[in-house]
Amino acid sequence: MNKLMLMLLGLTLIGCASAPSQEEMANADYGSYQSPENCVLVAESKIRNTLKDPSSAQFSHGRCYQGYWSSVPIMGMKAAFGYMQQGTVNGKNSYGGYVGARSYSALIQNGYVVRYCVANNDGLCMATN
Repeated sequence: MNKLMLMLLGLTLIGCASAPSQEEMANADYGSYQSPENCVLVAESKIRNTLKDPSSAQFSHGRCYQGYWSSVPIMGMKAAFGYMQQGTVNGKNSYGGYVGARSYSALIQNGYVVRYCVANNDGLCMATN
């Protein structure tokens, strides 16, 4: 029952998310340039801190690119712009076993993660800001 409620909540929030307007896109501030190497370092650092055993983290990274995080008006979140780093992370749980690779996304602006998401088994964010 709890999983069903979480999934419905997630779908509701996704349904409320909207892409930036043309005006927002034209005035987008992506912050300072982030090299692919810096994107990886900054994203890994943030994501590691969300895990039960940060030292056990195993990462696989995608590319780093200029992008945006959609707005979610129902939560009062405006679209955010920066450099998007995506990939997967696998870490150990409380019992010492690996939980399996989970996808993550991190939006980086001026060398800091401004928004991120680590997906749980249902594909919903379990750690986010």
